[in-house]
Parts: sequence; C-alpha cells; structure tokens
Amino acid sequence: MANAVVAQSDRYSVVNNIAGLAGVRDASLFSSYHTYYGFDGLGTVAFGAVMPVNNSLTTGLSIQRFGDKLYNELAFGVGAGHRINRISLGMKINYVQIAVNAPSLALSRKALAVEMGGIAQLSSRLYFGAHMYNVTQGGFSGESGVRLPTILRAGLTYRPISGLHLNGELMKNTAFPTSFRAGLEYAPVPSLFLRTGIATHPGTNHFGLGYAANAFNVDYAVHTHSQLGWSHHFTVAYSFARKTKTE
Repeated sequence: MANAVVAQSDRYSVVNNIAGLAGVRDASLFSSYHTYYGFDGLGTVAFGAVMPVNNSLTTGLSIQRFGDKLYNELAFGVGAGHRINRISLGMKINYVQIAVNAPSLALSRKALAVEMGGIAQLSSRLYFGAHMYNVTQGGFSGESGVRLPTILRAGLTYRPISGLHLNGELMKNTAFPTSFRAGLEYAPVPSLFLRTGIATHPGTNHFGLGYAANAFNVDYAVHTHSQLGWSHHFTVAYSFARKTKTE
C-alpha cells in the first residue's frame, strides 16, 4: 500500500504509527523480511510483539536490523498506544545503533530517538493520523555529531464499505523532498486481502496480498522502482485471541 498506513490501527502500528496500537485487542507476534532491488547487503529483518493491557491501552516492541557484516543498522523500540473516546495517542522510544566493520574502518555509533503519534476517528468511516519520528532531533554519539533524520507524516484512511480501505498520506523526511503516498486494500472474502499503492519521490508502484488463516496471517508484497528494479517484502504473524467470559 506504498506505506500509506499512518491512520490505520493494527499490530503493525508498532512500526508504522504507535498510536494505532490502541485499537488492537489481541496479543500477537510477527516477523518480516525485506530485500531491496536484488543487491547483496540491502536487506532488513524485523520482529515485533504486541500486548494489550486493557481495552484502551496496548504496548508493543520492535526490533529491526538492516545491512550485513560490513555495514548494519540496529533499532530496538518499546512504546504504547492509549485510546480516549475517539482519539488515540502513542509514544515510543528507540535505541538506534550503526556499525561499520570494514578492513580500513571500524566504528560504532548510538542514538536515542523518540517518536509520537495520534489517530482521530472523524466519523464511522474516516480516520486521520499523524506521526513524528525523532521528536527531540537526537543525533549519534561520537565526534561526528550526525543527527538522525526527523520524519513527519500525516494522512487519512477512508472505509466506504466493509472490506475496502482507501489511504493517502504526506511524508516529509528532513533529508529528502516531500513524498505523497496512496494505497488501497480490498478484501473480496474475509480471509483474503488484495493491496496496491503508489508513491512519489522516489516514484514507486506497490502490489501485495495477504491471507488470514485462523490465528496465522501471511503477507507478501513487491514494489518497483523505474531504475533500480524490484523489492520483496514478506511477513508472517500469529495472534493470541483473548478469551471472552461467559455470563
């Protein structure tokens, strides 16, 4: 869906917009693998866990590692989303580390990044979401003083009918031009999800599908870049459904 998901609420909100966790009712685990444009060393492995505390508060953690032995980035984050009436708010703290292990250079830099987000239910079908990564504009340790990028995102999710999501958002990374993203998800049957999306700066096209089988969810997606080619994304998730009390 071109990552146009800032106003959605699901288990993946732990990495997309932490405020979206407030709408999650079941504990779950998921793991993802992303490979970019067929280049060696450009891959991300991710793991996430979501744990509801009560009907209005849900916590989560995420671990992501990008790169290979020569250069890699590791991010570990914990956060929570809380819902009050039609407003969901969330905050997450991330520990970020980059490491270079080349024959002529070896270094390691660390940083803390705080992110905050919110989702407002404007009507029964329309949601608005906003998210900011690196609120404090933190930087890496060491003499270089390189700052982490600050990323701002805002967008809408519209659900005109059951099983159809239409999403759009704007994203601004301090190091790059503003990007527009739009995505669509359609469920022809309750267990099958078809997805597509487009994005600008850079221009990419996105396609994917998901399948839900009882407690398991499997998602696969690809996106294309006119010069660099194809990227592949795979996620598997398991949900621990809560037991309901019988009166």
